[in-house]
Amino acid sequence: MNSPGISHALRKVVETLNKENIPNMLIGGYALPAYGRVRATQDIDIAIAATFPRLVELHKRLVECGFQLPASPSEQAPLFILTDVENRAEIEIWTKPDGVVFDRDLLRKRVRVRPFHDDFEMYAIGPEDFIVNKLSRKDRGVQDEMDVVSVLAHQKGKLDYAYLERRARAADVTALLRLLMDKVP
Repeated sequence: MNSPGISHALRKVVETLNKENIPNMLIGGYALPAYGRVRATQDIDIAIAATFPRLVELHKRLVECGFQLPASPSEQAPLFILTDVENRAEIEIWTKPDGVVFDRDLLRKRVRVRPFHDDFEMYAIGPEDFIVNKLSRKDRGVQDEMDVVSVLAHQKGKLDYAYLERRARAADVTALLRLLMDKVP
């Protein structure tokens, strides 16, 4: 799941985001082990909270750090892909992740993780928001639903169910959430 290149690229991105005071968190398969099972994944996904003017400035900073990016940021695009040629790694930066609402609750529920079990720490999306993000994906597949069941099983009794229900209702995934909750042993 990990190569030194991916680890170095992720560290470089997160350090840049933190220097720019842009709230960020790991989402997707690399966040899953914090709450559920470990599974192989190749892509790193980071969600950020930034206004469009901040994205323009961030774009410049990332280029200065050696990343290749699309020509310019777009207000409409939900993500952009960074390529770290030196470390041979790609990282998806999500500005509009499905089902994720950047607010105080979401930021408060993030947790510190060590994605590569070394001294590097960063935030990961909280388990309830992880579930809603996975269920809200426009391209949701079986793997996403298996990830959700894994988190529901591993975090059984630990989740903030009122918060999860509120977030699921806002994302219009309540019925699917209830269906998957019934699959948890």
